[in-house]
Amino acid sequence: MHQALLIDEILAIILDSCAESISLSRIARTCQAWKEPALDRVWFRLDSFKPLLELIPGLLSVNGVYMLESPLNPDFRRLRHYASRVKQIAYRQNLQIHPSFLSLLLQDNSVSLIFQKLSTVQLSLANCHAVCSIISLSTGLQKVDLDLGFTTSAKFKTVNRTALNFISTVDRVSTCFTSLSLRGATSGSVMSAVNGLSRLESLCLCVGASLPAETLAAIATFPRLRELEIQTSHLRPDDLHFSPSNCFPSLEVLDIRGRTGIIEKLLRNMQSDRLVVLRIEVELLSSSDDTWNGLFDAIKNKTHSSLLELAIEHHMDADDLFLNDDTPSSSDTTSTAPIMNYNLPRTNPNALLRFDHLTSLSNHHSIRRLLFETTPPVLLQDQDLEKMVQWWPNLEHLDLGSLLTFDQRWSPKITAAALVTIARGFPVLDSLVIPVNINGLTHETPIKFSQNPNASLHHITLTALTPPDQSVTHLLHRLFPSLLDIQGTPGHEEDWSRVQDGFHLLRARYSNTAIS
Repeated sequence: MHQALLIDEILAIILDSCAESISLSRIARTCQAWKEPALDRVWFRLDSFKPLLELIPGLLSVNGVYMLESPLNPDFRRLRHYASRVKQIAYRQNLQIHPSFLSLLLQDNSVSLIFQKLSTVQLSLANCHAVCSIISLSTGLQKVDLDLGFTTSAKFKTVNRTALNFISTVDRVSTCFTSLSLRGATSGSVMSAVNGLSRLESLCLCVGASLPAETLAAIATFPRLRELEIQTSHLRPDDLHFSPSNCFPSLEVLDIRGRTGIIEKLLRNMQSDRLVVLRIEVELLSSSDDTWNGLFDAIKNKTHSSLLELAIEHHMDADDLFLNDDTPSSSDTTSTAPIMNYNLPRTNPNALLRFDHLTSLSNHHSIRRLLFETTPPVLLQDQDLEKMVQWWPNLEHLDLGSLLTFDQRWSPKITAAALVTIARGFPVLDSLVIPVNINGLTHETPIKFSQNPNASLHHITLTALTPPDQSVTHLLHRLFPSLLDIQGTPGHEEDWSRVQDGFHLLRARYSNTAIS
């Protein structure tokens, strides 16, 4: 063997290129020098406990329950040898261990601490709570992800008792514990335990109505908390009482679901001026207290110098949308101009996201990713894009929403002219999602626009009410010649597939012409 293949850095590159465990196992048997590094990668991530349990001589599975054939003097040597290599566990399958077998594992000090390198766990407590008492003793645990599920009342107490013991043990034995994620219905005791985890740097609480306002107030005081994901749909602004001197001092990433009022209050009280990523899922704006204006004003004041990514999601039922109604009104049968139906029986009339709401962000020149995943899409016209390219010249990803209906009364105001503005005005834009009105496009349309060989766009999703033809192909090739992938409206997949095929043929033809 060449000596270069024994250099650690080169060997690491070779082993990292092997995605399958079977390949790594074969490498481990190839030569002694490669054995240990290859086995470390085989056991790096554990998706099932069965391979470990099967290393124990005399192990039996009776009706799905693991037990030892002879519990006297069990041999755990191979179990210890391989478990010490595990760094990540992601386990959601059902696992049952006989109480006597589990007791033996816990009594053996060399076994109860077998996961010496374990740093990350993802567990479904409803299925594998039997081994949680062993995993929680790992002194190097950093990231804990527990799925409690929305279980029946019979399992609720058991699952939450396991979660409470797990969190308390990890907090006690691991000085590295900095990240916690809880999903599902949680008890008050579990939430009280979370209140005291002040060392956390990352916290995800997707627990629905289980999140009390007291816990939100407590975690706001965590001095090193940088990343937070929470659901606050059940809370009202009056429920929140933050410390005036200590409220999210270090927060950099916030992912929040709730009403605009409570999100606005949290942002206004937040002390951190380092918020880099803000993702908001707005509950249906169903009352006059819910407004976009207050929310965008809070975003403006708290994120001006730091924000790199903003994502806003808000969806309305199709029956609640006001649409362009081309039917003349009964009072003016001679009028041919479209009228608007503003009847929103179950929705706040101000629920639609409009361009004037975005003006609050006009000075956020550093923003890189901007996503408005709303139904209907944010209301924009061609001239609005001309302002946006001035506000956000550094955008790398822009998502202006998608059309989810073919109703001809809801037609985008954005036309092909806006694509020209985007091609020329966003010099580093890599991906784009935009609704476009492609009615009236002809084969002569692309010729009106100059070619843009320096466009950086690689991925585009265009949603339109009408299926595209080859005029769209020529337009995209003229404006965005570096495109790698073109997507379109669901329901018109075949038409958009032909657009993409035609685009690649055009690019190949022009490339061959340039070479010749």
